[in-house]
Amino acid sequence: MKKLFLITAICLMTSSVFAQANTANFLYYKIKTGQRAAFNEALKTHVAKYRKAGSPYAWAVFNLVGGSHHNEVMALYNVGSSWAQRDEISNMPTNTEAANDFYLKVSPFIEGVTGGEIISYQADYSNSSPTERTAKVRSNILTLKYAPAQEFWDVVKKLPKVWDKAGIKVASYTTSGLNRLIFSRRFPNGWKELDEPAKLKTAYDEVYGKGAYEKDMAIMRTYVVENETTYMTLQPDLSSK
Repeated sequence: MKKLFLITAICLMTSSVFAQANTANFLYYKIKTGQRAAFNEALKTHVAKYRKAGSPYAWAVFNLVGGSHHNEVMALYNVGSSWAQRDEISNMPTNTEAANDFYLKVSPFIEGVTGGEIISYQADYSNSSPTERTAKVRSNILTLKYAPAQEFWDVVKKLPKVWDKAGIKVASYTTSGLNRLIFSRRFPNGWKELDEPAKLKTAYDEVYGKGAYEKDMAIMRTYVVENETTYMTLQPDLSSK
């Protein structure tokens, strides 16, 4: 377990400067029961000292509700890195002092660490850019059958026009692990936007014709193994400043 925490900390120490491009990494932290307050305090101190915004070690931390990582903490790092920048990341020296600090002061409150995958922004399947960040995000994580047919991607490519019509913003990502597609809806006005009536079906049929929603969603469902929904809230006090 100690080795796992050290490897995790070292991995995070090699993150790149936030920049406008198309990839990011994430890690999930499962906190020991009853240790959330202690974890938060330790992480806040660690971030303030070692993870300044604009540095190669900056990150954003979210609390998660729902899904398989319910009540866990997610760290998003290497945000906006291009693939060319990832060549540079692999050559960066380890910040040993920061890695040791994380291991000694933060990891004692952590029960488990998962993730570490790369997510890649998909402009053709989005109507929100990676720079349009909000403090509250709902992510629908679709686990797909291996190599969906082109008809699946043709439907996904139609979604941005519908989101525009419905007045919502969604950034889409693929992952480096399981064959997954992530739709991350931004909530610039907070969760209260979810109190509004759902507009997607109506907007879809207005854009593509009556009955188009049911027809195209049936195509998508053919290739979806699982649809997991997670509500993510940014924790500014635990994120780089």
